[in-house]
Amino acid sequence: MREVVLSSGVRVRAQGGAANFPVGTRDLAERLRQARILVVRLGAIGDALRALPAVRRLRLALPQAEIGWAVEGWVYPVLAGNPNVDRFHVLDRAALRAGLPRALDEVLRFAAELRAFRYDAVLDFHGRLKSGLVARLSGAALRVGYARGDSTEGNHLFANVHVCLPDRWENRVVRFLHLLAALGIEGDFDPAETGVYIDGGIRERARAWHRGAGCPALAAYPGTSRARARYQRWPREKWQELLQRLATAGISSVLFWGPDDECYVRSIAERSRGAALLAPRTALPEMMAMIACCRAMVACNTAAMHMAWLQGVPTAAFLGPVRPRTDSPLPPVPSRILWAGSRYREGRRKDRQAEVVRAVTVDEAFAAVCALLGRSEPAEVGGARVEAATF
Repeated sequence: MREVVLSSGVRVRAQGGAANFPVGTRDLAERLRQARILVVRLGAIGDALRALPAVRRLRLALPQAEIGWAVEGWVYPVLAGNPNVDRFHVLDRAALRAGLPRALDEVLRFAAELRAFRYDAVLDFHGRLKSGLVARLSGAALRVGYARGDSTEGNHLFANVHVCLPDRWENRVVRFLHLLAALGIEGDFDPAETGVYIDGGIRERARAWHRGAGCPALAAYPGTSRARARYQRWPREKWQELLQRLATAGISSVLFWGPDDECYVRSIAERSRGAALLAPRTALPEMMAMIACCRAMVACNTAAMHMAWLQGVPTAAFLGPVRPRTDSPLPPVPSRILWAGSRYREGRRKDRQAEVVRAVTVDEAFAAVCALLGRSEPAEVGGARVEAATF
């Protein structure tokens, strides 16, 4: 086994045939200068977005390399057309759930497609069983993943180069950038190089929509997936009061929504008595472009929140029962974290910690939005924290 300890505190371990590679050094980056490299981040949407700074850094470090990305079909639209990636390998998740014969056909098709490109190296940003299987099926000689304590479901068994993180709860963007250390590539976050891409035509249409809607200052995303609704959604009545107070203060808002939360968000718009505009049905790239037109964002811990801050939009986030530094927006983007920290219990099931988000008051959310829009300074009020995200 070969081990390299880097100045960042990241440790890189290589075993088996990978021990013959100069892992963690610039020599390996030089060897891979014209290599074929497969990125594996199958989902979810927010995590795929947060992997983009690492993929952009990979492209800048190895401009002549061929970069592929294995991703599930429901996530692919948010990445489609990204110039940092030469090709996407799209896995049909619906087929995997459509019975054994169809699932087997899809796995065989996907594996054959990956092997046809003869990848030299794999970067597994996902860290779960399914992504480990994808890495192994690719046939790549160099399979980089996270160490046992930093991955789940036995994922480490499929990698032959393991990255050991100095802090398992560090920001997800930084976590993904650290994986590049195995290839000898420095992974500092550069806010000017997030890797986010939106087609120019989509951006122009979003700007036209924004002007036609009266140029709302605030984008809001009250919803979450159905699976996380119980412990990540801020109460409906608090959203309604917040939007009404913002409207009274002269701050116009637009509510965005997705398939899992359409009814919930529509009910907030209807009960807010015209205090906020309801956005039209959008595809993922359209939503990203429309959010970028607004001056600030307030949202639950969702992909929409990451769409905002990764494009430089000041963001207030209801994080729910997680460690704030893991999911918070990164500086220099202005942000405020809405999190009732006194209610959070490490190790307790998330669905039993709904008060971490529900206990945030309307006053606290109002102060956060006003601070981001330059109306006032944030303050610590009650049991929740309204603070700059400097994690």
